[in-house]
Order: sequence, then C-alpha cells, then structure tokens
Amino acid sequence: MSFLYAKSVTLGLPHWDASQEVMARNRRIGTSLSGVAQFVGERGIGELTKWSDKGYKFLKDYDKYISTVEMKIPESIKVTSIKPSGTVSLLAGATPGIHFPLSQNYIRRIRVQKNSPLIDPLQRSGYFIEDDKMDSSSLVVEFPVTLGNKVRTLKDVTLWEQL
Repeated sequence: MSFLYAKSVTLGLPHWDASQEVMARNRRIGTSLSGVAQFVGERGIGELTKWSDKGYKFLKDYDKYISTVEMKIPESIKVTSIKPSGTVSLLAGATPGIHFPLSQNYIRRIRVQKNSPLIDPLQRSGYFIEDDKMDSSSLVVEFPVTLGNKVRTLKDVTLWEQL
C-alpha cells in the first residue's frame, strides 16, 4: 500500500515547474528498509539478502503492472532507496536505518508541549517527565527502550560488518 501511495504521489504537481518534467519522466519511489539490525540478529545476513532480493523483484514487477496497466504512466527508474530513517522506524519499534545500534537498552527523550493532552496519561503511567531546559513551553519525557538480546550492537560487530 505504501508503494501504491508513493507512486500516486508522482501524479501530483511539484511546487517548482522545473521539477515537473523530471518527476513525470522518472517517477522515483523511495522504498527502503528499517529494522535491519534486528532482522540480521534474528535471521542472519543470508536471509536478509534473500528477502531483499525477493522484495526488490516484487517491487519491480508491481511497478511494471501499476504503471503500465493501472496508471498508464512510465515505470519508475528507481523503486528503492538507501536513506537514513528516524521517527517512522522508531514508531514501528524498529531500529532506524541499516546501522547497528550503540546499545541494546537506552532512554529515548521526547519533547512534548506542556499543554499537550499526552502529559496527563504519561504522568499516570509513571514516565519520568522534567522541564525542558531549552524550551520553557515544553517538557521532556523519558521512554526506556530495549531492542532485545538478539540485536548486536556496535561493540559486537567487526568493522567489515559495519561496512
């Protein structure tokens, strides 16, 4: 569904006229991976390679169908992307990007406006909350995070594995 959404976005008009022709010609889609370190810890690098190859073939085949049969537009010149990930991965409970994490357990701190309706339920749930030293209109909430014991961290992998 996210691929179909991203393909549909290429039908819209960009903010800059100079981008319109390029976007219409290229139809780039930026499908990427998150949780790579978790996947490798659970299933191994060989299985990641198999899944990635199968996923890439599926995306290329699906793009061909969606583009030529359903939308009658050019196929995307790229359907995947290597990019940093952050909030989207974290919301899904996945390690962001392709890199190994620094630690299996850590504290994630989030700024929340003092008048947010989230503050009361967070306080009742026992999360540590303190004043934001940088922004007097915000509070900082601490969330303990664990990635589990199967995820290897930077201290557990070689330089070559990191590359």
